[in-house]
Formats: sequence, structure tokens, C-alpha cells
Amino acid sequence: MTSDTSRAGIEGRILELGDRLVELEAPAHFTNARVEAWIDWAGGRTDLAAAILQYAYGLAGKAQAKGLTKDLRTRTRFREAITEAMLLGVIALKPAGPPLKVLEPGQGALERMTASQRGRESAQAAAALMSARLQSVMDAVLRCEGEPEACADPARNTSLARAAEAARAAGAADATILEAIALARDGETGWTCAAPPPAPVTPFVALAGEGPALALAAWSTGRVIAAPDEAAAAQIAEAAGLPAAGIELMAHFRDGAFDDAAFAAAVKLAGLAVGAEADGPAMIGLGGLGEWLAAQGFDYDTDEARLAAANLFRSARDAVAELDLDLRFALITDSELALRLGARLDGAPWAGPVTTAETGDGETVRVLSESAVLATSAVGAELQAVQAALLGQRSFADAPGVNAQTLAARGFTGLEIGAAEAELPFVRSLSRAFAPHVVGEGFLRDVLGATADQLADPALDVLALAGFSPDEIAAAEAYVLGTDGLAGVLTEDQRRVFLTADELPLSAQAAMLATLAPLLDAPPVLEVPLPWSASLADVRGALDVGGVAVRPRRAAAPAALALSIPAVAERPARAQTPQPQIQTEPPPQERIVERIIERGRSRQKLPDRRKGYIQKASVGGHKVYLHTGEYDDGQLGEIFIDMHKEGAAFRSLMNNFAIAVSIGLQYGVPLDEFVDAFVFTRFEPAGPVTGNDTVKSATSILDYIFRELGISYLGRDDLASADPEALNADGLGRGKADDVSADAPEPQPASRFISRGFARGAAPDNLVFLPSASRSPGPAALGAAEVCAACGDIAVVRKGQALICETCGARASRIPEDQAG
Repeated sequence: MTSDTSRAGIEGRILELGDRLVELEAPAHFTNARVEAWIDWAGGRTDLAAAILQYAYGLAGKAQAKGLTKDLRTRTRFREAITEAMLLGVIALKPAGPPLKVLEPGQGALERMTASQRGRESAQAAAALMSARLQSVMDAVLRCEGEPEACADPARNTSLARAAEAARAAGAADATILEAIALARDGETGWTCAAPPPAPVTPFVALAGEGPALALAAWSTGRVIAAPDEAAAAQIAEAAGLPAAGIELMAHFRDGAFDDAAFAAAVKLAGLAVGAEADGPAMIGLGGLGEWLAAQGFDYDTDEARLAAANLFRSARDAVAELDLDLRFALITDSELALRLGARLDGAPWAGPVTTAETGDGETVRVLSESAVLATSAVGAELQAVQAALLGQRSFADAPGVNAQTLAARGFTGLEIGAAEAELPFVRSLSRAFAPHVVGEGFLRDVLGATADQLADPALDVLALAGFSPDEIAAAEAYVLGTDGLAGVLTEDQRRVFLTADELPLSAQAAMLATLAPLLDAPPVLEVPLPWSASLADVRGALDVGGVAVRPRRAAAPAALALSIPAVAERPARAQTPQPQIQTEPPPQERIVERIIERGRSRQKLPDRRKGYIQKASVGGHKVYLHTGEYDDGQLGEIFIDMHKEGAAFRSLMNNFAIAVSIGLQYGVPLDEFVDAFVFTRFEPAGPVTGNDTVKSATSILDYIFRELGISYLGRDDLASADPEALNADGLGRGKADDVSADAPEPQPASRFISRGFARGAAPDNLVFLPSASRSPGPAALGAAEVCAACGDIAVVRKGQALICETCGARASRIPEDQAG
């Protein structure tokens, strides 16, 4: 076999797997998902070339043992050819597996399968909810600051009472709730709840005449293959368990034409490989039939296309006829094999002319597929016109409605227009190209006049805000980003070649499968994708195609799906017939008085020029800078947390955490709520604190930050720690002795606490802060105080017959006799 290695071009890339980043080599045309599928096939190995070579050596040995290779030269050529084909993704192999299950008709198996599916899904949701609620019970005990007995008592720990009530409402037994409380009191920190495994995805085969139970099972599970008769059901079930080889058809185009000789060699090579692997019969499938037909200009829903597909399978059967192996041809629905091959093997129409490619830095861009380029040439159309219609011009130059001139007239500069054009290859709408994070919040606010509510709206349409009409935006979008159709660019006959599976009727694929069925060794299965919103009637219609086996499958529910349930007023209680009562003294009742405070939901922006302070400290040897920003009245409005020489992920996490806290403060969340939530949290780094005169130890970075904020802005002196070595449960000191013999602190100049730059010289230089709070008021201080003429401080007190300034010591005039006490 010879492969076009220039098409694949092995390249190095960095791939992000579920638990790590890996650097590997793979064909340039492989998507990351396709590379991951090959890594899964290799058992997690990322050195794919070495894994495939090792597999090829073993396969060559099996081929020699079965007499499929006659000498060393033949075995070497086979090993090299299969290594190259697998490395480039031209051939992919699937090992043998268990056959599908055939359900006995009329035995209630369909009803049990549907109930089992629903039960697993319900158990998954219930386990997740139960785990979260019981974890909240444990957290209420672990975060409590009081005595252990009180913390574990719902009667004295209100947070625990609320968490326990929520857990009971979720279905937790009281014994389980008490178990969670006991574990938390003993120091355990997590509640684990293993849910049952997810519902299986392996399909099962049933007879098409099972009636309503079949449609309900197909609608609920998506796992039903409805076979036309018992013989077909048995053949489908057996074929699913056989080892299989897939051959990618599009890999055998040379200079715009299909290379029949290269294709025949690839089929023979795949037959030898899967025959060497199998202990019995094996399957062969052809991948990308829809793309192959479109590349040669065939309309999928025509007799010419069906005849070309039939001839292709006849050629494949002829290529392996001389091999003494039990090889069977089929349309294979295995998704893993299709992903590794990069093409579907079920004979479906192509997905369309537009596909995606990944850039070197992982960005996904829309491009024309190879089969679309060949199809354009085959129907005699202009490639540039097709590309412009489907992908757009990727530029605002000459665009109708929204272009460089109209944008400039509305205040957009070259900076904003250039940023939006740079986004065009990666987006499908102009609203995404002109997203707020692209053009900048400052531009939206200062030039377009966006309000705070508009900036906070994630669905903000910048072009609509700038005054463009929906028709102008739609016309520009079609020109710049293209459309999904080719009307007006191609003739009707040309355009039919480009119809996709979504545009063709279901009967078109059914007719194709019916034509190929006599050339196949297993009945083909018609995959019928349905939207998630499909009804039971839609599934019944898919099952009534007739003549071929059918598997209807609804799409998964959207990730952002949310049911809007309106508030329903409670039903008024039924009036009770009054009964005669004996007049007795009513028992005393507890009155519950509740005060509800309404808080506005609008965001209070900070002034552009704001004051605050910067506190530098070190927690457990890790340096941290805390920056604060204040409103004009001194209330805290924002914080920034900088940690140098830490990992990028940790720094980014702390920065974004500070942004979240700042947004909460600006929306009116009280600071004391944040302080109560985050003090006493425990994680590394933790330990002694240096550089802060009030906080000497902390159990985490968050504990330190919110101790500092609580002390500085809330007067929470109880959060100060006097003992730097006391890294205990609460991190507090042991209190202050009553006998204070230290000298009173000296007065401090105001410049130590007021920013000279912020004040811009408005604060007098002779202002000082007096340590009056720590001074015992003597008899002299009880008299009337006056302003000192020397220093300007209000610290002049009467001492005997004289007025003396306690700040600078200046003596004023004697007190008039009529004022002397």
C-alpha cells in the first residue's frame, strides 16, 4: 500500500488530557478528539508511533503464524504498510467484543429496560443531591466556632438545623444525618456517596413489531435497534461482536481523482490485518461513503449515487476474494472506530462542506473540507464563490450595513474594528465578534454610553447598542461570515450535491442502505438522529421506515436547559365549622417578630479616584499583598490580592476570587458576611504572619485576608492575634491583661494614615492623630478644650490657672478669674 504522507504531515502538538498536558506527534489533519481516541486505543500511551509499531510487530507475527505472509520480506512489507496506514489514520482496527443482546419478544423486556434506564438516571440525580446536602450538614459542624457539644446540637447551632432540615427534605434518614454530624465532630471533613454507574450505552436488538413498548423504549433510552425479522436481529447482534477494520475512502484521492488501485491495496491490507487478529470471521467497513460520493459530484439521493456505492463495495469484495479468510462486509455503527478513522462507516450522507480545523494554539476555525473542494471542482463551480458563500469574506471591507465606514460613523476606531475582525475566523455571529470583552468595556461606556445594567447583561448586543438595525446586521453577517446555503451561487442540480444528512429526507438513506444490503454480510442499520425535543410520535415515524433495521436516537438535552416554573399561590385552607369552646385562659404564645430589609440589586460603582491602603505581609513564608479600594464614605468597595512567585493557576484563582468579592461588595453584600464565611478556613499556605501588626498567625490565606479586613473595616478586634505561635483552632490570642504598665503611645502624624497624593495637598501638614483612646482622662482633661495657636490641635486643657497644649506643650494665657474653677 502507498499512502499520501504529505497529506497527513506528522507534527508535534501539545494536548490537554483529562488529568495532564502531554506533548506528542500526530498527523496534522487529526483533530484533538481523534488523537485522544487513538490514545485510548493505545491504552493511554502518548507515544503513538511507538505503540502502533509495537502493535504492528505483534500483528505481523500472528499473520506469519496463520500463513498469511510467506517469507520475511512479505512479513516486513506487511508490518511497514500497516504501521504507516494506522499512523496516518487510513486504517483503524477494532478488537472483538461481546455480541449485542436480542430481546425476546412479548416477555416484558422492553418495559424492564425502560424502567432500568429511568431508575439509573433518578439514582444518579438523587445521589448527587444527597451527597451535597449531607456535606452541608458536616460543614455546619466543622465551621462552628463554639463548644463541640453546642456545634453538634441543631438546637444550638442554627446553621446545622437548616442543613439538617434540607437533608431530610432531600430524603436523608435521620440516622444518616446523625451519622454525618458524628463524623464531622470526630474530624472527618467529607461525605462520600457513590452513585450507581450511568446507564449503559450499548444498544440492544428488538423486533420491529413490538408496538408501543418499542417506541417508548427507543424514545427513553436511544438504545433500541428495531430489526425487521428474527434472522436480521440475530445477524446484527453477531456482527457487533466481531473484530472489524475500517478504511477511510477520502485518503485515496490523487490529484482530484479516486485511485482505485490504492483503494484495493488498502482493502487487502485491512483484510490481512483484521484476519490475522481474528480467531474467526471479521468485519470490514468503508468510512466516509457520503463524502466520497460528494467528492465525485454524485447527488446522494439518485440512482447514479446508489450504483456508484454498490460498485465500490463490489471492488472491495474483489480485493479480498483471494485471501483465505472469513471476511464480511458491513456498515459499521461503532463510534470509537469511526472517531479513530475520522469518518462514519454507516453509509450516511456527508455532514456538509464546512468542517473545523484546529490552529497550532488550539483555536477552532471553520474551513472547507477536502471533499467539498473536490465536489466544487466535480460540479464545475468556482471554488472562490463557494468559499465566500459558506465562510464569508472574513472582512468588513465592502460589507453591506456594517462596514468600516458605518462603524467609524458610530464611534468605532481602528482598534475596535481590528479586534472584531481578528475574531471572525472563530465565531459564527457578529454579536460574538463584537462582544464586550473584545471591544472593551471602557469603549462601550464612554463612547456608546452603555449603562451599568447593560454592561452586566451577558446577552448585550453591541451592534444593536450602536444603532444598527437587525436587517443591517443580518446582511453584514451573511457577507462577512457566510451562510449555510448555496442558493444563488450554484444551480439547483449543483446544489443538490452539497445537501447534508439534515437536508435530505430519511428515505434517501433508507434507499441507499436497501441498495447495498445484498452486497453486505450483515443487515445495515439506519441511524435516525432526532432533536431532544422530538415526541413519541416522531420516534414511531422513524420506526415505520420499513425494509431496514432502524435505531432512533434523541440528542442529549441542552446543557443550559432550565424549566421555568411560575410561582403558584397556595390553595386557601377550607373553612372549618366552628365548634363550641369552653372559655379558658389562653396559654401564652411566643411572638416571632421578623424585620425584613430590602436591599437594592443595583451595583454601586466606586469613584474613579478612590482611597484605600496596601498591606504587605507573609503567611507561612508566602508573600501576599492586599490592596483595598473605598467609597467616599470609607466603606470597603473592592479588594485585590497579589501573590508573587506562586503558580500561575493559584495566582489567577486568587485574583478572580478577589474580583468576585469586589462585585459582591458593590452589589451590597455586607463585609461581615464575607468575614464570617472565610475566617478560620484551613488550607496551605498557613502559619505565622509577618509584616502585619495585628494578625500574627492564620490558618490560610483567606483566613488572614478576612481577619485583616474585619479588623480594619469592622472594628473586629476579636480577630486580632497576639501570639504568633498560637496557630490553634481559632488563631486568636489569649486576651489582654488588665494591668497595662506600658507607656502611652506617642502621637502619630496624619501623613502616616492619609495619602498625600490622594489628598492632593488638601490635608494640612500639621495634622496629627492622638492616642486619646488609650489615655485615661484625668481631671484636667475634663475641662473645656480649645485649639492650640502653636500647632492647631484641639488638645488645650486647663491645668490649674494655665491652658497647656498636650500635643506640643505650648502654654496659653492665664485663665480669667471669672472662668477659673
